[in-house]
Amino acid sequence: MNILFIGGAGFIGSSLVRRFCEDNKYHVFVVEPEFANVSRLDGMQVDIMRESLSNVEALERIILGKGIETVVHLVSTLIPGSGYDDFNREFENMIFPSIRLMEYCAKSNVKFVYFSSGGTVYGNRKTLQPFVETDDMAPISYYGWSKQMMENSILFKNRTEGLRYLIVRPSNPYGHGQNLHGKQGLVAVAIGKIMDGKPVEVWGDGSSIRDYIYIDDLAEIFFQLIDNDVTNETVNIGSGRGYSVNDVLAFLKIISKVDFKILYENARPMDVSNMVLDIAKMRRLTNVELTPMLEGMSRFYNETRKGE
Repeated sequence: MNILFIGGAGFIGSSLVRRFCEDNKYHVFVVEPEFANVSRLDGMQVDIMRESLSNVEALERIILGKGIETVVHLVSTLIPGSGYDDFNREFENMIFPSIRLMEYCAKSNVKFVYFSSGGTVYGNRKTLQPFVETDDMAPISYYGWSKQMMENSILFKNRTEGLRYLIVRPSNPYGHGQNLHGKQGLVAVAIGKIMDGKPVEVWGDGSSIRDYIYIDDLAEIFFQLIDNDVTNETVNIGSGRGYSVNDVLAFLKIISKVDFKILYENARPMDVSNMVLDIAKMRRLTNVELTPMLEGMSRFYNETRKGE
């Protein structure tokens, strides 16, 4: 199978690409903009093409010329804290071109796979009841709203033009390859602060709960969904278990043996308080033994220390 990853050189994308490169029946292609860093793909058997998502005609030529059968869409310029101006640019440069690309995929019988966000599309919930794929989408951030727009566009193109699709909603992935000095990813950012001898900043009192998944587990689950040709489905990908921010930081103090400082800042209105995913559907469709949180974090921390 010829499979194309749009945005395949990032943290999540590169881990997915690595897993597909391990199976000889897949020929893997990656599209990234001209100046994007693709160093995470070093050493992998992958064809890298420099093109922007906004140039839909060029992407159509790539899909046709390379005989692409599945397109995996991983592109987003937003983070949960993004504002209206960021969203406006995202709509013009990502969402609208993506809808045009969906039309082409529908016409060409190419499967369109979209990485949404289990952490933001569902919105806020006061209880710890896990979110099921059939729950209403009620995002409270521009980031989540952009994901909802993309999902709704995919479903519209499925209804009206027969687009074959798969929507995956991952929880909070963490692990090797993640940016230690970015603006998202609690585990990675906290490890980066520990390495730099700086305090870890937390929005709110640390009681907010999230579902975390080790990056290799995410890659294996996604591989199985594609390999089993799961089509016209929306699937949560997570651990089905919640940990508070304070839990995660307590784990890191145990793992690192560093009593780092924690700075608690005012909570942000765009952050949900509780998010745990129901993974019953994922369990039915795939067969993966999930990495325990403490084990995955220990592995990530120790690999990071070795790479200093």
